[in-house]
Parts: sequence; structure tokens; C-alpha cells
Amino acid sequence: MMIIQFKTLFCLGICFFCSNSHGQKINPFERPGSRQPKPPPIIRPAPPPPAPKSINPNIELRGIFKFRDEWHFSLFNRGTNKGAWLKIGESFDEGKVEIEGFNPETDELKLRGGISLTLKNSNKSVLPVPSGQPVKKPSKSQRVVTAPRLPSPGARPRTITIPARVNSPPKK
Repeated sequence: MMIIQFKTLFCLGICFFCSNSHGQKINPFERPGSRQPKPPPIIRPAPPPPAPKSINPNIELRGIFKFRDEWHFSLFNRGTNKGAWLKIGESFDEGKVEIEGFNPETDELKLRGGISLTLKNSNKSVLPVPSGQPVKKPSKSQRVVTAPRLPSPGARPRTITIPARVNSPPKK
């Protein structure tokens, strides 16, 4: 009889253990509230890539023109103080700078290596005159005075005779 009671208790214990383990999944060694659902991970967007750095920051785009359906570009290297007019596919600065493409809507020039250039803005400064002397503009109040012409020898003096006004009868 004791064996029967032991078997009955054993079976009831297994049934109780199985019902608790599958239904609630309680672990006596876990902290209270540790089985709460975890919040979804926060996914942050990747930061934008840095702007492409110029291989040579002294390269400037100073001029653009289109001739016979071909674009021409004036590139200038401030470090060597040299410039050149180039077309797409040509190189400059001993092959270090090569033109890959051009967007005429934004006036943006693409160079090899992901570099892009736009037109250099003028600094609105006055360039020196080659003579070194400033050019003076004559004011409006100043008039150029010339010496009177002397008559050539043997020529008679010029005189202009204006005839008297004659009042003629009105035309009908």
C-alpha cells in the first residue's frame, strides 16, 4: 500500500511539475520581472559619409565655355601658379588631376577620385595695372585745350561770310 501511495504521489508530482514548467515557466532562481519582453532594439541610421576631400586643395575651377559641342574648363593650381584649359578626359598637374565629367545644370566638374569643383567666385579686387601707375579718368568738367593753329605761310586767313537774311513772300 505504501508503494501505491508513493507511485500516486510521484505521478501527481510529475503532473504538477509538467503543468507548471510548460504553462508559466517559472524559475525559482530568476529575479522577479526578468521574464518581461525586451524592448525592440533601436536602429539608428548610419551617419552620412564625409564630404570628399580634395587631393590638392589648391586646384580651382576658374572658367567654363562650350565650343562646337565640347566643354572646356580652366583649371588653376595655386601652389604652382599654373593653369590650363582642358576638355573631358584630359589630365592636368602631371596627371594627378583628370576630368571625368561635368554637370552643366549645376556647373559642377567631377574629377578622378570623387573630387568635385564648382566655379571660383571672384573676390572683387582691383588688379594692378602693368605700368604700376593708376589710370586717372578725366572728369567731365575738364576739357582738352589745344593750341590755336597757326596759318601756314602764304595762305590767306580763313573767313566765313554769312549772307544777309532775305525775307521772301510766303509760299501759297
